[in-house]
Amino acid sequence: MMGMAERQSALAECRTQARPAVFQCASAGSGRAVATRKESRPETGRTQSKHEAARVAAKPAADAPKQPAGEASSAPQTATATPQAPVVAPAPATVPATAPFGRRVALLIGNSAYEHVPALPNAKNDATALAASLQAAGFQSVTLKTDMKREEIISALREFARLADSADWAVVYYSGHGIEYRGVNYIIPIDARILVDRDIDLEAVDIGKVMNVVDGAKRLRLIILDACRNNPFLEQMKRTIATRSITRGLAPVEPDAGSLIVYAAKHGETALDGDGRNSPFATALMNRIQTPNLEMRRLFDLVRDDVMASTNKQQQPFTYGSLSGSEDFYFVTK
Repeated sequence: MMGMAERQSALAECRTQARPAVFQCASAGSGRAVATRKESRPETGRTQSKHEAARVAAKPAADAPKQPAGEASSAPQTATATPQAPVVAPAPATVPATAPFGRRVALLIGNSAYEHVPALPNAKNDATALAASLQAAGFQSVTLKTDMKREEIISALREFARLADSADWAVVYYSGHGIEYRGVNYIIPIDARILVDRDIDLEAVDIGKVMNVVDGAKRLRLIILDACRNNPFLEQMKRTIATRSITRGLAPVEPDAGSLIVYAAKHGETALDGDGRNSPFATALMNRIQTPNLEMRRLFDLVRDDVMASTNKQQQPFTYGSLSGSEDFYFVTK
């Protein structure tokens, strides 16, 4: 054990010797700490520049870390409005009254100037006037033929069949002489010479050919026959077989569904030419066609009423066939 004086002297010497080492150690430690703090700071300083902030904000989403499949991101999501396609309502089961007409075509034949029998002054007038009415009603194609010979009628029917194949409505109107023979109806060309009953097949055109040319129309097939006049050949024609029937007017018909055949006078009856420029039937038909929003089936009912009134019930038009109940048909609408 050293004395008090000796112990104090040794402690002072130890402190003197320790001071340089402690200072060096403290300085070294302080320097490392400062260096470490400097390395942890961004090179651009404590606060980001405006350019750096804008670049980071505009960084595409593709650069963001991808989330594993099936995991929801904890980052807030931004809703983006996406344009939607317009909703299309299902088509109705039935076509409304305001449905477009589609493509409508018509062929009108008026035979007046017969070569071997008396002329029919109003037949040509009726076809011409009705053609104008159909044009005014908006038909895309209206073909008017007058005073036609047999081969000309066949050619006109052939050409019209091509039009009807691409149409929604196909309408044929014939005004002139007509005849019924053995239950078959015929229209008479202006050059027909029928001296014997068997000549009818060779000289006339059977209605079956007319019905065939409208078959291609998609929605409506309409044939109007203003041909129920007195048979001009009846008195001069010889019968090869006495029992073969040749009667007044035309025979009844049964067209397929979607077709109408309208006679100016009921089967077995005759039509009148009238005293004016147009026949009673053609006059009533033109007036009713120009009436807006008049459905076709009702239109022909009203034409019948008009003709019976104007002829004092001497002539009754008649309609054969049927149209689809799911659609209405109008010549003109408002």
